[in-house]
Amino acid sequence: MEYIVVSIQSVSKSFGEKTVLENVSLDIEAGERFILLGRSGCGKTTLLRLLAGFATPDRGEIKIEGQDMLHLPVERRPVGMIFQNYALFPHRTVYDNIAVGPRIRKVSESEIARKIDELLEITHLKGLKNAYPGRLSGGESQRVALARAIINRPKILLLDEPLSALDATLRQQLREELREMQKTLGITFLFVTHDQEEAMSLATRMGILEAGRLLQVGTPAELYDQPQSPFVAGFLGSVNRLKGRVEQSDSERTLVYLGHDIRIQCPPSSDFKKDQPVYCFIRPEKICFRARESTGTTWNTINANIIEKTFFGHQTQYRIRLSDGQTVTVIESRGSFDTAALNCREGDNVQLRFSMHDVMLFEESGLPKGEMDVA
Repeated sequence: MEYIVVSIQSVSKSFGEKTVLENVSLDIEAGERFILLGRSGCGKTTLLRLLAGFATPDRGEIKIEGQDMLHLPVERRPVGMIFQNYALFPHRTVYDNIAVGPRIRKVSESEIARKIDELLEITHLKGLKNAYPGRLSGGESQRVALARAIINRPKILLLDEPLSALDATLRQQLREELREMQKTLGITFLFVTHDQEEAMSLATRMGILEAGRLLQVGTPAELYDQPQSPFVAGFLGSVNRLKGRVEQSDSERTLVYLGHDIRIQCPPSSDFKKDQPVYCFIRPEKICFRARESTGTTWNTINANIIEKTFFGHQTQYRIRLSDGQTVTVIESRGSFDTAALNCREGDNVQLRFSMHDVMLFEESGLPKGEMDVA
């Protein structure tokens, strides 16, 4: 069983009148790649700065391996940090960049050389030991920053959007390198990003931060498939939002009436009452065109009309109008088409089909302002 490396309990932080973090609690286990995901200005970087010691919380406690960090200075915290621009010293070699931390701590040069040689091997930088940062590629610079941050064996490595300034192809390559190096080194990562794809591909667990509040924590699959709020559902991927009202709710299902004799079966819930206004969230890839073989009664079937078809190479996106006037987006990945879907054109009448278990039900009042319209 893994143990807790970082424990953040009821942490709040304000700058003047602006509350940046509000009552944030989070435990991070040893060996995790924990990703903190949120929009710009939501408080992600502030939380990293509190952990590193560059700022002090107004309330709450931060512990690393059980040790209180509140009065511990930056240089004594068991934390490494990689910044967005890597912050390498341009007039120092790769070796001397990595050696900065141990030299500040008065480690002997022979011990520094031993540790650096070991890290250069792990990070595939052995042939660049005497190179200067100006000669390095983006991936090589990242590896140097990583080696410099972990040479003192921190308990946790903090990464503040280190890939955000790179192009998409290089970002994907460096994500893969980071994941492999983290596995090899066995160091706990706390990685901050505003990029959903980056978070989902890197995280063993992740947390969604919005307006200084931690909304939900879980694995990428848990947050994507079982969001606890409309914001989390919409932030992690495209969703169709269908407005309706609860017609019936029991231990087997919740039945929602959309209008024009359209009813949707949803998972059972005791949270919703008869005639309550609700929104049904369904991800575009969960909807198919024709009835698939099913022995149960948990599938929804709706007649609709294609109003737009857009080909993207790896997938085709359909915009489809229901008889009550609401529209949905359906995404079919190439290779997963039914024959009927392949031949569908704009203007065709089709039959949509999706499982009740793929419907996420939320109170109408739970949607943030500006998200009340059908997607």
